[in-house]
Amino acid sequence: MDKNWQKKMEEAKKEITYPRKWGYTIIGTDREKMRQAVRECIDNQECEVRDSKQHGKYYSQKFEAVVNSEEERNRFYQRLQQHKDIKFVL
Repeated sequence: MDKNWQKKMEEAKKEITYPRKWGYTIIGTDREKMRQAVRECIDNQECEVRDSKQHGKYYSQKFEAVVNSEEERNRFYQRLQQHKDIKFVL
């Protein structure tokens, strides 16, 4: 891996301050089940899930959650990724 690229990534990582809002996009096949999955995966935190687009049988939704640390941000991401009603997380 290019050392300059690694250095830039480390510097960018240092610039993220917490707590902050973090945006997620999820893709699945059932809008309501996806909304419920979001509530479960982010510890029932208040957030507005917005329908984005439909591509055939798949729907995308966007939402923002307040994260207090990189660990919490990654934990939410992993929970979303592993949930049965969510196919992809961006």
